[in-house]
Amino acid sequence: MIQVGSIVSNLVAGESVVINKIEKLGSHYSLEYRGVNSQAYSTKVISQTLFDGLVEVTSSGQFNFKGDPEKFILFAEAERINSAYQFDPLFAINCSVVDPLPHQVEAVYKYLLPQPTIRFLLADDTGAGKTIMTGLLLKELLMRRRLERILIITPGGLTKQWQEDEMGVKFNIPFKLVNRSVFNSEPTVFQNYDKIVASIDFISREDILSVLSNTQWDLIIFDEAHKLSAYEYGIKKYRSHRYEAASILSKQCEHILLLTATPHRGRTDTFKCLMQLLDEDMFATADVASDRVKEISETGANKFFIRRLKEDMKDWDGNPLYKQRFTKTVSYQLTSEEKKLYDCVTEYLTKRKAEASESKNIHVSLALQVMQRRLVSSIYAIKNTLEKRWLALQGLAEELSRNPNLWKQRQRLDELDVDDIDAYDELNDEERDALDGIMADPKKLKLFTTSKSIGEIQMEASEVKKLYMLAKELYENNQEEKKYQELKSLLMSQGVIDGEKLVIFTEHKDTLIYLQERLKNNGYAVATIHGGMSVDERREAQNRFMGTDAQILIATDAAGEGINLQFCRLLINWDIPWNPNRLEQRMGRIHRYGQKNDVLVFNMVADNTREGQVLSKLLEKLDIIREGLGDDRVYDVIQDVLKGISMDDIISAVFDGESSSLEAFVDQDNSTIQSIFKEKIKEQENVIAHSKVNFEEAFVLKESSDEKRLQPIYVQLFFERAFKHLGGEYVEVEPGIYQITHFPALMVSRLKSQYKLYVENMTQLYFCFDKQIFLDYRNANSVNGKAHYINPGNALFDCLVDVVRDEYRDDMLKGTILVSPDDKESYLAFYVKNQVTDNRTNKSEENIVNELLSLVYQTNDGEFHMTSPAKFLDLVPPTEFAKEITPPEVKDEQDVLNWAFENIAIPMYGDTQTKVQEDTARRKEYLQEAFKNIIFDITTRLNELQGKALMSDDERIQNALSATWKLREDMIKRREERLKAMDEAVELSIKRPSVLGCAYVVPLNQVEYRAHFGMSRDDEVEAVAMQCAMDYERAAGRNPRDVSKDNMGYDIRSEDALNQKYYIEVKGRAGTDGVMLSENEVNRLKQLGKKAWLYIVVNCRTAPTLYAFNDPVNNMSFDKQFKGVQFYLPLDEWQSKLN
Repeated sequence: MIQVGSIVSNLVAGESVVINKIEKLGSHYSLEYRGVNSQAYSTKVISQTLFDGLVEVTSSGQFNFKGDPEKFILFAEAERINSAYQFDPLFAINCSVVDPLPHQVEAVYKYLLPQPTIRFLLADDTGAGKTIMTGLLLKELLMRRRLERILIITPGGLTKQWQEDEMGVKFNIPFKLVNRSVFNSEPTVFQNYDKIVASIDFISREDILSVLSNTQWDLIIFDEAHKLSAYEYGIKKYRSHRYEAASILSKQCEHILLLTATPHRGRTDTFKCLMQLLDEDMFATADVASDRVKEISETGANKFFIRRLKEDMKDWDGNPLYKQRFTKTVSYQLTSEEKKLYDCVTEYLTKRKAEASESKNIHVSLALQVMQRRLVSSIYAIKNTLEKRWLALQGLAEELSRNPNLWKQRQRLDELDVDDIDAYDELNDEERDALDGIMADPKKLKLFTTSKSIGEIQMEASEVKKLYMLAKELYENNQEEKKYQELKSLLMSQGVIDGEKLVIFTEHKDTLIYLQERLKNNGYAVATIHGGMSVDERREAQNRFMGTDAQILIATDAAGEGINLQFCRLLINWDIPWNPNRLEQRMGRIHRYGQKNDVLVFNMVADNTREGQVLSKLLEKLDIIREGLGDDRVYDVIQDVLKGISMDDIISAVFDGESSSLEAFVDQDNSTIQSIFKEKIKEQENVIAHSKVNFEEAFVLKESSDEKRLQPIYVQLFFERAFKHLGGEYVEVEPGIYQITHFPALMVSRLKSQYKLYVENMTQLYFCFDKQIFLDYRNANSVNGKAHYINPGNALFDCLVDVVRDEYRDDMLKGTILVSPDDKESYLAFYVKNQVTDNRTNKSEENIVNELLSLVYQTNDGEFHMTSPAKFLDLVPPTEFAKEITPPEVKDEQDVLNWAFENIAIPMYGDTQTKVQEDTARRKEYLQEAFKNIIFDITTRLNELQGKALMSDDERIQNALSATWKLREDMIKRREERLKAMDEAVELSIKRPSVLGCAYVVPLNQVEYRAHFGMSRDDEVEAVAMQCAMDYERAAGRNPRDVSKDNMGYDIRSEDALNQKYYIEVKGRAGTDGVMLSENEVNRLKQLGKKAWLYIVVNCRTAPTLYAFNDPVNNMSFDKQFKGVQFYLPLDEWQSKLN
């Protein structure tokens, strides 16, 4: 009889439903119901005939034990895998193609993951693996269902690297790459996809930002966040288009992660602006921002910021991660012809620079500075630049002769966000090309010249033409310029001619083209990366350089950012950037984790030029100081050291020929400069608090993960069992590599509807379960093609888990009967899930802040106990033993609900509340202090205005007073709103425990056990063996703990004085015989490898003797007993392994 609470299977397609309400409507019935899988509520009106035909699975909260035991076990394991992060502290690591380092583990699992709201700046040194940390964080958050919509924003050249290499290959997380062409073909792409990668310059475009500002995201990640430029000059504020876009998007997400190796760059205002993307109120002033990043919580972790230095990073064995780095300044002299060109061009630029300074024309100054930099880059670069300027001036004169009114028209540089050389340095190659185009456009040239009439323009054009002809003649005389001759000498001396790989950095694409042609003509295989290349072309060039097709890579600064070249140890800076801090970014391409050799960096400088003399001195000093201090941070603090020396000052020295403050600085003796650097390094430590890596904590996490992880053995066992049970088939084509020959129908439809994958396109799908096999297979370029690494996060595996959880849930709800070969008495095993939620919403669902999946069992005395869900792995269907079992009476869930609520849910709620309250209290404290400072400053300003208002009737003062009063009121109101919202968001609630299923577990009696396995179980013998093993451990100076009741897959966890762990399975025999292990024991010991031990104690009734075997499963042969999941280790096998 269908009634309220009935679970019926044929009311709607695809899932069973719980009937919540039944109402008779004439000859029909109105039913309100909830889907057992979807949890969606709905109603339906059906006829009497259909009502009478409803099939009852069971009643809600009652178990009739009619479920299929095989389906029940598969559902239980699918649920355990779906909640694997609860058991494995480093879950994401074990299902990703990465082997993280201690500092990466610490960042993710100590600093980031524990926070309810992640708004964080990750500022580790270059090459520390910030993308790996990001991927691990995403994997963990996705498995916890804390995230669905993720937007990753990167520099243009890195979008595909993030999408494919980082997120795709390493972490099995599929992202959609969105650019202009994709957006144009699918304008709703930002709404249609939940995981997107896009470039910062693309999303900064007005039309794109307009669309994005109406979207919501769970997490937004900004890579190379230092490119989000923002400055403050007194009361004036400069915000780049990139920063404005980031500011808008920072309000469209709950979580935000900023990644950069250069967070401070010597400017407190820039750093404050960056931190304000995390919380504009909490980091309202530079002092507050500085204070916040230095504070730590009770856990020893900062809530907003972390920065670790190369010097502090080590591997798991305690070895330094980074090889040594050596730099050398290579000085050379321009030839007399080259020096003549240099002097003539510099004279022209100096004269025009003086005129620009007098008229305060920033655009002219910018154009002249760019020309000066190209002048010392290559003859080819300055030739092209002079030609473009000559033609532009000539074109402007012709335009004005036809249309004199053109001169009166106001010109603006709206296309690009650049007005000085610092901003120019932030441009990518495409933007620099665009700026070149603007400067070469006669109609826009008025912005870039100080000439004020047609006559002056014609005179300047004539002057520039002469300079161009001089450069052209020099370039075409077929004589190698001195700088290139010096490069060739370097190539020969450093073994490049013998096959050593080399990276050359230049600032200018013209120079890159010049070098590419010359080096190819000299027989070198060259690859290039520059802004004119597509993302795919850049990746192809990088792959050519990694392989055997290219020996030298030439890259521009903008295009080379973010590429990883740790397989190369030589770098030449063909151009020295006027901002020396950029040297560190270049060196970081090869001086990073994974570099196996010491790194050599050469800086090429013409010391008979003004800038060469200045930069040569500086570079030599940097080399000496770095060697003296033994600290690469000299490059980190260079901007701090030169803070009082403006770029304009250096540029003026070049143009004017006068001594600059930079020269005065570098002319000081070495000890004085070294002291300055030492002081600035200490100051920077105080400002942005470098954190030391806690290797002990990271190691404990790793060890715990090694002990509990599911990959690869448990994942493989589940896949094999579930895939075949659903009707799937596959074959092994290589050791550890498999090919699917038939997909289960249920997976075909799910892959199509949920994952947008079509089985007809996967006829050659290969896969594996082991990480190392996957990496070896990928590196070997097998003829079988691409293989999938099967683990949580892979679409194929996730689809299988989803199908099992949906299709077999009915059997879980009914309950089933299982047999335990190891237990001595029957019991009821309940699968229970407990959850704690807060007030935040997640896709209109409750936001779960903590949950726990448990196996709660009730013994015959009515007592409840809790153990690991892995216990189900050792239970088997009764048919395995042909055992007839009478089902028990229908069991109600109320008793276990009450016990779980009191003994699991309430303690879990208390622990969660403590953590959340600590986090909230600290954030509220930060927020109140920030508002206090802001309101104090406003009040001070208010008092000043009130004093002036008393002395004057000036309307402007009255208006300012009114505006300031309103600002103060608004701030007070905003403070109260934010504090209230913070309190409301973290109000916790305990959800009613959910009993997913129940199994009636029946043991084998002694007769049955002996009949099936040829041996007896003996509690007394096992107790003697355990005591013997515990005594053995203590005698060895270790501290053992009995964990045999926890179903961990071993009996004893023992620890020595060095915190080394031993995981021990104990087996006892009355005489001397073989021993039996369960499937869970075998799998866990196999996974633990060299940390696993099997202790066999024989003659337990007479003279107990213990034999210890290390890594038993990998070193001995077990016979699988098909009558139940048991593995037999014969006597002759283990005796043959005795030393």
